[in-house]
Amino acid sequence: GGLHACSMALAAESATGIVVGMNVPDTHIPLIKSMNVDFVKRCQGDIRVKASLSDEDFVRIHEEDRGDVTVQVHVEDESGNEPIKAEMIWAWVNKNRACYQMKILC
Repeated sequence: GGLHACSMALAAESATGIVVGMNVPDTHIPLIKSMNVDFVKRCQGDIRVKASLSDEDFVRIHEEDRGDVTVQVHVEDESGNEPIKAEMIWAWVNKNRACYQMKILC
């Protein structure tokens, strides 16, 4: 059997969120901006998800006060196929600005 389509999308979103969250400075928060997922093959067994940032994106996240980045993500099933093609766009904003705009205490 294979995994449900939404579970594969969630795995891709989680992996990219971890990569962004681990690289955003503590003064900022990551926010998912867009998820684009194409379901191209039936999933066979378990999946492995790999997400990464380019060197340029790493520098931008640390130098810019706010911005967004398309995070590369690859989802592979047990047969070695990519059952989904996904693109996740993450933004980062200053915590203080985000909290002020949402009128919450951070």
